[in-house]
Amino acid sequence: MKKYLLVVSALTFIANNMFSQCACCAGAGSALNSDNSNGVFTLNKKQFSIEATGDYRTIMIDEGAGHHNIGSDTVAAEETPLTSIFLSSLGVKYGLTNRITLSAILPYAILNTKKGSDNGLGDLMFIGTFNVIRKNTFNLAVSAGVEFPTGVEKGSAFDETTVVVGSGSYDPILSVAASKRWNKLTLIGSAFHRQTTKGFENTTYSSVSLQNLILSYTIKGHGNSCVADSVCLKHKFNWNITGGYYGEWLGQIKKEDETDPNSGYYIGFATLGTNVSINNWSFPLTISYPLIQQMNGDQNMAGYRIRLGIAKKF
Repeated sequence: MKKYLLVVSALTFIANNMFSQCACCAGAGSALNSDNSNGVFTLNKKQFSIEATGDYRTIMIDEGAGHHNIGSDTVAAEETPLTSIFLSSLGVKYGLTNRITLSAILPYAILNTKKGSDNGLGDLMFIGTFNVIRKNTFNLAVSAGVEFPTGVEKGSAFDETTVVVGSGSYDPILSVAASKRWNKLTLIGSAFHRQTTKGFENTTYSSVSLQNLILSYTIKGHGNSCVADSVCLKHKFNWNITGGYYGEWLGQIKKEDETDPNSGYYIGFATLGTNVSINNWSFPLTISYPLIQQMNGDQNMAGYRIRLGIAKKF
């Protein structure tokens, strides 16, 4: 997170992205972290799902903050640091075939400070996922998409800075995910990258790379690789628990030929989660705590994150 509020890049996803450093990962984060705890990355043909998520992020504020500059321009004499961010997203998925799923994700961000809060709609993300390998114990999927500039620039509600909700650019997206099952255990790994192009006022906001590695265990219900066929339908209740690592890299902000030295970072989180499924309803919950924080320049540190979702398949 930035020392001061400079950018709100709501879909970076999401997702999942949205705004002052970490905020710009919201859209991207949503795309990467939608519930895949069963190790299945695509829907069945003509299957449809709706997913909603809420992601609460705390920020460790350094009260000795000074002024923040990009190049030689002072952004504002008194900028208000964020205390927390709430990122939400709404997504829809459709199984075009048994191997191809189309997705759309729209994020919304709420920014909290000691002087008030602000909010805004983020950039819209479209993604197509192709299941390259789909065997009983192994899945490999590749996704590609584009983030469209639906977010806007606006005046801040709590100081004189400008809040940028979205990047103002068309940004390509590429990701890969794989899973391997052993009875009730499933190892799941995924990587996501969104390359940001030049947007508002000749500014290139942060590109994002996300990595996720989790181990999922089925406490009750069918095995983790089960899909919605006649066998799976016998199980009305399923419960998984997960643990692993989530990495988030954010590039530096660049305006014309000048790079903001107080932007960009790499943060690594330990994650613990669970997912309960009842019939075609799913309720994933993830708690993340930072283990690694490599910040560029003068920035506030990230705190814990809590992510709750709800999904319905039709």
